[in-house]
Amino acid sequence: MKKKLLIGLGLVVMLLFAFPFGMIISLAFWIYWGVMTRKRERIFHEEIEPEFARKQLKRLKILSLTASISFTIAIVGIIMHNVQSGLSGTEESFYFFIGIVASYLFILASGGGLVIFIEGRQKPI
Repeated sequence: MKKKLLIGLGLVVMLLFAFPFGMIISLAFWIYWGVMTRKRERIFHEEIEPEFARKQLKRLKILSLTASISFTIAIVGIIMHNVQSGLSGTEESFYFFIGIVASYLFILASGGGLVIFIEGRQKPI
């Protein structure tokens, strides 16, 4: 119960402080996950059922793909906003909103991946 409360509190803090702390924490998580997958065969606990581990790994890969696509879109959207504003001399908001929405999707996908990763690392009851 305490661990789920801690995870929920961590997600709320990540969403409230999305810029820049949420992005930094999210990037740190995906870098850590990438290092873990390269160093070890198993990223989940040894006593987890193989079928459950496969499902969790599939979900984690989907969230990883979602996070990488949304991070790329966020960077491109913010760069396009700056380029468009610099060329036209007026403030343009379309690319800015795309960049902001994509960065929040990145943070949410990272939060979901973090929850799945932490649940998989715990020893089953």
